[in-house]
Amino acid sequence: MDITDSPASSSNIQPQLPQPIPTIILPQQQRLKRDHDSISEEEEISSSPDPQNNNAGGKSRKKRGPFQDPEQQRETGLTRKLKACIRCSLQRIRCLVDPKAPNGCCRTCLEVARTRLHWLPCLRYRITDAQVLDHGICPRPTWTTRWKKMEIIEIKEWASKKIKTVRITQDVAGLSYELKVRQFVPVEGDSLARKWKTKGIEQEYECTPWAMANMREAGRTLAQFVDRSLGDAVCFYVDESDRLLRNTYLMAYRYSLFAEREEERLLLRAVLRLWCASRMETRSDRICGEETLGMQPRHYEPPCANDGLILTSPVFSAQMEVVMTSLLLQPAKKEVLKRLKDLVMENQRRSWFAIYLTMFILLHSCSLLTAADNKKARKQGLEHRFFRLSLVEELHNGAKVLLAYFHHCNKGGHPFTMDWSSEDQMVRGELNKEQAQFMRETAEQLKAKGMLFSNGVRKEGKFEHDYYFISQLYDFEWKPFHTV
Repeated sequence: MDITDSPASSSNIQPQLPQPIPTIILPQQQRLKRDHDSISEEEEISSSPDPQNNNAGGKSRKKRGPFQDPEQQRETGLTRKLKACIRCSLQRIRCLVDPKAPNGCCRTCLEVARTRLHWLPCLRYRITDAQVLDHGICPRPTWTTRWKKMEIIEIKEWASKKIKTVRITQDVAGLSYELKVRQFVPVEGDSLARKWKTKGIEQEYECTPWAMANMREAGRTLAQFVDRSLGDAVCFYVDESDRLLRNTYLMAYRYSLFAEREEERLLLRAVLRLWCASRMETRSDRICGEETLGMQPRHYEPPCANDGLILTSPVFSAQMEVVMTSLLLQPAKKEVLKRLKDLVMENQRRSWFAIYLTMFILLHSCSLLTAADNKKARKQGLEHRFFRLSLVEELHNGAKVLLAYFHHCNKGGHPFTMDWSSEDQMVRGELNKEQAQFMRETAEQLKAKGMLFSNGVRKEGKFEHDYYFISQLYDFEWKPFHTV
C-alpha cells in the first residue's frame, strides 16, 4: 500500500528524525510464489473474499482444498493456532511458523530478512484485537451495584410515575442535551452522594434519587447528540495553536464528508463518532437547565471543580456509563476496527490517506484516554500514576497493534519526506491537490516538532502527551515498545 512507486523521490523538507534506510526491492522472479501452496492462513481463515465479490485484482479467488501432505497439514494447524503474521496476511502469502520458536519470527519473514537491509518485525497482531476504549466490566461499584455488566437493564422500582426533563452538559463548546428522568426507589448499594477528595480533604454532594426513565431512549438521544456535535467537539478538544493536530482533525472531518470512496467516508465518520463519544465518557456531566430535581449548588473549602455546580446522582452516572459503553462505544469500536481492517487488507495505495487519518485519531485518543486515567487517579487522591493500570496497559498494547499495521502499509516508504509539489508524485500516490497540500504542511510541522518527538516526549515516557503515540507514525525504523 505504499503511496509511491519509489521512496527515492523526496522533497527538500526533511523531518528531524533518523535518516531512512534504503529498501532493496527483490526481482519479481525471486519473490515468494502465490500459488495454492503459498496462500496465508489469514486469507484461508478470515480474509477469504466472498465468492460473489471480486478481489482487489478483479478476479475471483478459488478456495483450495485441504493439503494432502502431512507436513503441510501440521504447518497449517500451527498457523491456525498462532495466526499469520501481519506481513504474510497483507501479502496473502503462506506464513510458515518456525516449530523451534513458534512465538518468534516466521520462516517466511526470516527468508526476507536475509535479503533486505530494512524490514519490520514479524508480529501476529490483529487490528480487531486492538483496545481503543476506556472500559470497565461494570459501572463504579461505589455508585451502585445494580449493574454487574455493561448491559442495559432498566430500573423497575420507581417512587413516582412523574417524568421530568433535565438539561445535561459536560461544558464542551456550550453544548447540552435533554434526557427524561424519573424518581427511583433506592436499593441496597445505591449511593445518594457524590464523593471526592480535594488536597486530601474528603468532600461530597448529596443528590436526590432521580435516574434515566428509559436507558435505550437515552442512548438514541446521545447518539444523535454525538453525530451533530462532531465539528464542535474537534474545535473544543483540539488545540487551535497546534497546527499538526488541528489540521489533521479538520482534514479527517472534511474527508468524512467529501471523500470519493464511500468506504473511506464511512470509516472516517465512524472513527470521529468513536473519538467524540470517548471524550464524553471521560468528562463529568452536570445539570444546567431550570429543572434541578430539588438540588442546589454548593460551595466548598478548599475550592474544587464541583464548586457551584448541580451534579447528577451516582445511579444516573452509572446508567450513563452503561448506555455509552453498550449502545455507543462498543458498536462504534467494532465498526471502526472492521472498516479499518477491510481497508488495510485491500493493500491498495489509494486507501493510504484514509488509513493514516484514522490511525492518527485512534493514537491521539489513546494519549487522551491515558491522560484522563491519570487525572482520575489524582482526583481520587491515589498515589499511583493511573487509576486503572490494567486498562492503560491494554490501550497501549492496542496502540502497538495500530502502529505495526500502519508501518507495514508503508512498505518501507516514508510518505512525509516525499515531494508532494510534484504532479507525478501526486498521480503515483493517488492524492488530489488538497491532500498533497496537506502532506506538505504536515511535513513542515514534523520538521518543527522533531526534537519534541524524540527528546521531549518519548525519551521521558510522557504517555499522556498528545504526541507520545502519534510521533511513532513517522519513525523510519519502528519497533514495538514497552510502556507500563
